[in-house]
Parts: sequence; structure tokens; C-alpha cells
Amino acid sequence: MRVREAPGGDDASVPVTDARIPPAAEPTVRIEAPADGAVFVQDEIVEGDWAARVTFEVAATDVARVDVWADGDFLLGDVVDGALTYAFRGEGAREIAAIGYDAAGAELARDTITLTVQPPADTSCHAMLDALGVDWEAAGPTRGISDPVRVQPYINGVAFRYVSRSEPTAMLMDCELAIRLSRLTEVILPYGIDELIHIGIYNYRCIGGGDPDSGSCTPSQHAYARAIDIHAFGLAGSDDTYSTETDWIITARGDECPIDASGDKDRILKEIACTMWAERIFQIVLTPNYNDAHRNHFHVDMSEGSMYLGHAVAGVDPVVDGLGH
Repeated sequence: MRVREAPGGDDASVPVTDARIPPAAEPTVRIEAPADGAVFVQDEIVEGDWAARVTFEVAATDVARVDVWADGDFLLGDVVDGALTYAFRGEGAREIAAIGYDAAGAELARDTITLTVQPPADTSCHAMLDALGVDWEAAGPTRGISDPVRVQPYINGVAFRYVSRSEPTAMLMDCELAIRLSRLTEVILPYGIDELIHIGIYNYRCIGGGDPDSGSCTPSQHAYARAIDIHAFGLAGSDDTYSTETDWIITARGDECPIDASGDKDRILKEIACTMWAERIFQIVLTPNYNDAHRNHFHVDMSEGSMYLGHAVAGVDPVVDGLGH
């Protein structure tokens, strides 16, 4: 900084900013993509719902971090290497703000845009199967099944094999069960599992046996092809399995998640059971802890209005409307 004398010989001095020193830069944040007013159509399935995946490209200077918010109070995440991707499962107009902060968390700069998320033209279960990449075809009218489809036995790289068969075979089921099975593959794949061994899906019968058409018993969810009995999981590149019959260690019928485990195989089976329930992949999850009839499988189904893991007071059957076995 230079100092010059005040005019008129006054002894007071007036500081003069040196023109060679640039002014301090102002922090900036700018959303470079998408453009303001952009429209995105939901074209993929995330956790069983239609979603539109949007990538935000953000440029910023002189800030410690940048977060992206929706509608003023929902954090989408922080920007890493200039970008953030988020899958929007809700529909409608959204106001997006990219906000830059200092190291102490104080806001320094922001930029805002609006975008609109629209549902796909076809939101049917069949369209969902296509979006998930499931190999399927419509099946003919089948007693008890609302929307019968025949699904080829490889879903997301996982083979589905009936316990008494040596090779995977196509499966008849309600369309919605196929969506749930696709979600289940996302749970088991990280464990190195590439095979699901089951004891059956469609069986037109009542809980404990009997004819659903008799009106004298409660139909099983198997009668609607909305349930599957899972016997074991096969490990990729190996003949080894995680078996509910031999690897699940029976504990208390009143267990809640997380369930006490003994050894890796038992732990993994119990983690899978708890995840199926916690992530609402199935409304009903009955484990070998439930009773002797389930000693060799998980029974899982989509009983409407029910959320039940198969635990209760020891020795007492729970009262759960629509409970499927």
C-alpha cells in the first residue's frame, strides 16, 4: 500500500490501494447442469419405485464444500469432484439449491434452479419388469393369480433353482413377486451369492392345506403366487451353500433384528432375513425360528397390511391378519 500527502499540505495521510494488488475474490457457486427448468422422466426402478436419475454438475470457487438441497430442507448430498447424482422417486416440480460453505459451515454462496420429475407413460408392473431387465412373458389365466407371468430363472445374474432340480427353470408367479425377487437379488449379490434355491412359489392351497374355493380355510399367499419358500443360497464359483436347514442356528422365537448368530453362515442367513424385512422387500418373513414347519426355509410373501418378521411370545402364534404360510 502506498501513502500520499493530503492536498493543501495537510499532514494527514490518505492510504491509496496499489492497483497492482487484485481485490479479494468472492466465493461463487454455479449449477452448470442440468439447465433451469429441465424435465426428467422416471425411467428406472430404485427400491421398487420408478425413479429419474439426475446428475448435477456444479462449479465453485473459494468454498470448503458444496451441498445440494431440494425444496429448501431435503439434503440430496455433497458435491464430489464437481458432480452429484441423485435418483428422484417423487414426482413434480422441485427447487434445487447448490450451497457453498466455509470450513465452519457458514454459507458463502448459492445457485438455484428448478426441475420437474414426471412419471413414465406406462407405470404397469409389466413395464417395471422391462425396466429392471427381467426376462419374462405373460402367462395364461391361472386360478388364484391376479397377474400371472412366467419369469426365466436368471434375475440380475442370480439363478433361481427348485430344490430337487439340477438346473434352474422358469417360474410362474404374480408379476409383483418378480419385482420383489429382483430387489432381493440386490441384497444377496454382495455376499457372493449367485444362486437362490427354493421350495416353491405357486401352490393353490390354504394355509396348512385345503381348497381355497371351499370357503372354510384361509388361502395361502402361495395360492396367489405371491410367496416364495427359500431353502438356501449358493456361492458363486463353488458348490457351497448357505442353507436354512443346516446352517441356521435356532434361537428364540421372540428374536428381533439383529438376531444373535453363531458363525459366518448363520450370521449371513440372519442378516439376509432381517434385510428382507427391514427394507420392506416382503411384508412377511418367517424364518426357521418360527416353527418346525419352517425348519428348512424362509417363507416370504406380500400379505397386504402386514409387517411381521416371525417373532412373538415363545410358543404363542401371533394374530396377524392375512398371515401367509
